[in-house]
Amino acid sequence: MNTRDQFGNYLLLKKLSEDALGESFRAGRIGKHGLERVVLLRVFNGQGLDGEKLGQRMQVRAAVQQALKSPNLGQGVDLGQVRGVPYAAYDYVSGRSLAQLAEQATKKRSPVPLDHALLMAERIALGLAVAYETRLGDERVLHGCLTPQQVLVSNEGELRVLGFEASTGLREFASHPLLKEAIGRYLAPEALAGQPPSKADDVWSVAAILYELLTGQRLPLAAAGGHVALVDQAVVAADGGNLHPDLANLLKRSLVPREQRIGDVVTWHKTLAKLMFDGQYNPTTFNLAFFMHNLFREEIERETQELELEKTTQIPVQAVAAAAAAAPRAAAAAPSPVRDTPGPVREDTSVLRERYEIEGAKKAPNKGLLIGGGLAAVAVLGLLGWLLLGRGGDSPAAPSPEPAAPVATEAPAPVQPAGPTPEEIQAQIERVVQEKLKSTSTQYEEQLKELQKQLDDAKRAREAAAAPPTTAPVRTAQATPAAPTPAPVVPEPTPEPKPTEAPAQVARATPTPAAPTPAPPTAEPAVRPGDLVEPGPGVLAPRLTKQPALRYPPLAQRMRKEATVVVRVLVDENGRVVQAERAGNEAGFGLDEAAVDFARACGYAPATKNGVKVKMWTDLKVAFTLSGR
Repeated sequence: MNTRDQFGNYLLLKKLSEDALGESFRAGRIGKHGLERVVLLRVFNGQGLDGEKLGQRMQVRAAVQQALKSPNLGQGVDLGQVRGVPYAAYDYVSGRSLAQLAEQATKKRSPVPLDHALLMAERIALGLAVAYETRLGDERVLHGCLTPQQVLVSNEGELRVLGFEASTGLREFASHPLLKEAIGRYLAPEALAGQPPSKADDVWSVAAILYELLTGQRLPLAAAGGHVALVDQAVVAADGGNLHPDLANLLKRSLVPREQRIGDVVTWHKTLAKLMFDGQYNPTTFNLAFFMHNLFREEIERETQELELEKTTQIPVQAVAAAAAAAPRAAAAAPSPVRDTPGPVREDTSVLRERYEIEGAKKAPNKGLLIGGGLAAVAVLGLLGWLLLGRGGDSPAAPSPEPAAPVATEAPAPVQPAGPTPEEIQAQIERVVQEKLKSTSTQYEEQLKELQKQLDDAKRAREAAAAPPTTAPVRTAQATPAAPTPAPVVPEPTPEPKPTEAPAQVARATPTPAAPTPAPPTAEPAVRPGDLVEPGPGVLAPRLTKQPALRYPPLAQRMRKEATVVVRVLVDENGRVVQAERAGNEAGFGLDEAAVDFARACGYAPATKNGVKVKMWTDLKVAFTLSGR
């Protein structure tokens, strides 16, 4: 299928990948008023799949989409069939499949570091464990057909497991010759043999994925006795060393026949988490995000540009009409979407813009790319503003050159240097920094360097224009009461200039002042709405005004895990939470993700400085306790 084609009620915006199971697209769901939302559309049209049969299996498991709620699970939006081809739609997150990550790492000869491999396996297992703790009727939710093609790694280092609604049907086709080579090696021997799903099947699959991440080699198809000997010979691709004995033991207890295997994925996750803690590994989503951006730098930059263009995508009139006609039928047959954002056609662009920008704001904080790029840009801006506003202290005045002619009675008008003024360049820098905070593209760093050079040149030109002409030394007794011609001054943020600044300059230049005038205190730049401030005089911190219901993760509740998670929250001038990140030690068991989700949904009265509404970071302690539950 081509992009910009219509697939049912979806407009295909960009083809993201193609694998043995089918194709993935970034797509816009068309409603009666235009594009309602952007989704990750998984179309199961791979060779060897019976679309009609798979679609029937997916409809049986449609309730799974609404039941599974976790940051490590794909958030289901819709599923159905179009002309006999089944599909599943998920909330859109910019990223790549785990299969694409492994392929790109091999292509660029950049093996996955050990910490990254452990983190990804732990997050996959956590998602599977949350699903295992979720019940539909009397049954636990199992995946049963987990492959790297169905794991999404976001550009911000988060992982989401997809495909629960399709796994039962896909499992039936896993032994097909066209599919066995691609996905069969990740499935337990019992699954390939056609046996019913078991809670131990997902243990094999996540272990097979971890083995591939660690070694850079895919497992062969399941052997009768498992892969114990293969694990003993395994070498970590990133450093060439052998597997740690505890890690090797975990894999050997996972890649064996069902009766010898670790019983369920909850136990497997707990074992890996303890191993990571005891082994003093230090995996972070920040470092994983950095690794993703190194692997897919060009693709991520290109996607950023594409998303901007797609915000103004025009929807064919006939597509909107067809979607409007099909809406009543779809409402009766299809599962309810998790979230809906209808609006008139004029609001179409704003809906998409809000979707993408909020997604970026939600993920950026603990992924750290803003630290490497955006905060560096802020540091440059702060330094340049410090220089422009004279915060660097009074540097010694350069000695005046010897006069070549008598003092002119009237100072010439200051010569304005050619090109943009420092104020204009300052405004450009602020715009670039704002763009930098929304994107990790290196093009903004180059712009900042160029603008900084222009600012230095303009500043030197202004200083040269402001310098007095070749004159005799100033006679101080007459200079103070006379009306001096003010030298050009870089404007302060306050609207009214200080009338005593020019005489103060004369006093500093005078070798023997008769009556020195004390320099006025330096005025602090006026705060503007939306400025990012820190605690200090005149600053009132954000005040919590609204709290959502706190979701206690099922896994933590089952494990009787209690903790207090500290979340660092950035509250904007409107009281909205635009960033949230865990600030303290990791609690695990899904508590950290639940705390961050809780913090993002809170409402605040914004911080103020001198009565002006500003942005400010604040800490929020989220306590998880089992008392009264």
